Amino acid sequence: MALFCYFREIQLHGMKNIPRNQAVMFLANHQNALLDPLVIAAFTPFRSYFLTRADIFINPLVNQLFKFLRMLPIYRIRDGRDTLTKNTAIFEQCTHLLQNGKTILLFPEANHNIMRRVRPLSKGFTRILFTTLERDPELDVLLVPVGINYEKADRFPDRVAFYFSEPISARDYYSENEIATSVVRTKDVVSEALKRSTTHIEDLSEYDAIHNYLDTQAVNYLDPKETNKAIEKYSGKTPKKKHEINPVVGRILTFVFLTINAPLIFIWRWFLKPQIQEAEFISTFRFAYVSVLQPLFYLTLWVICFVYLGLFWATLTVLSHFLFNLAYVKFANARL
Repeated sequence: MALFCYFREIQLHGMKNIPRNQAVMFLANHQNALLDPLVIAAFTPFRSYFLTRADIFINPLVNQLFKFLRMLPIYRIRDGRDTLTKNTAIFEQCTHLLQNGKTILLFPEANHNIMRRVRPLSKGFTRILFTTLERDPELDVLLVPVGINYEKADRFPDRVAFYFSEPISARDYYSENEIATSVVRTKDVVSEALKRSTTHIEDLSEYDAIHNYLDTQAVNYLDPKETNKAIEKYSGKTPKKKHEINPVVGRILTFVFLTINAPLIFIWRWFLKPQIQEAEFISTFRFAYVSVLQPLFYLTLWVICFVYLGLFWATLTVLSHFLFNLAYVKFANARL
């Protein structure tokens, strides 16, 4: 419910091609920190396990929440070399899950970045995959690249589209006698699938220019075919971006939204958002903030109205406030 209220639109494409009751490894690009796995967990029927960076498992309470969400910690060298040995147990657990026909979601880029491109893939997922295939010669694990496309990953309200590619048979790219070659081939086929299912700006030296060009073309960032075709047409010249005119009605709605939510917005903009060092975490922390504070805000508002106006008007006020916010998120054009 919270994610539904937070996002203007959530699209899921290609899920009908995903087989049920079979070992599946979802491999997604990673742009938006914890929102990437949360949306997949909430809006898909797959009861997947998620491999997530270990440094977010910060205390026992958070650990229990992530355990409930089927998130498993994966340790990186930046977490300390002595922590890398803990990955062995996690990889063993993943192998066991796949052998039992479960689904796992990993982010093979092994990091996140808000840039619209697929970064080089780590070979960590192939270690889990090939260990599973070696132990169970009769098992085939299906690889499903997942392209995640945000309209404006650090803004609110936002839209997101998930593209589930056609399943890839891991056995087709695995040879027990040529592991190094198998790693390269598997990474390449997954990387190419991800580049087709999300916006991919290959040339880093021209990244800003190409991104600006896409903005001037008003491309639909939720449609990777459209955006990637636009990238192919880029000639090095970027026309001036048309000035977007926010209609009077839109400005009025934005003013009302900012006014009736002023206490929460003030705390977010002046105290919390400036503390976030990575742009990739802005939406995650914003979502967590409103998920906790907005209900408390409504409870406080209801109590105050109940004391001075009675039950009917207290309930009507809170309900009206909620419905206006929801309508603004779903239909207003402005992004904050």
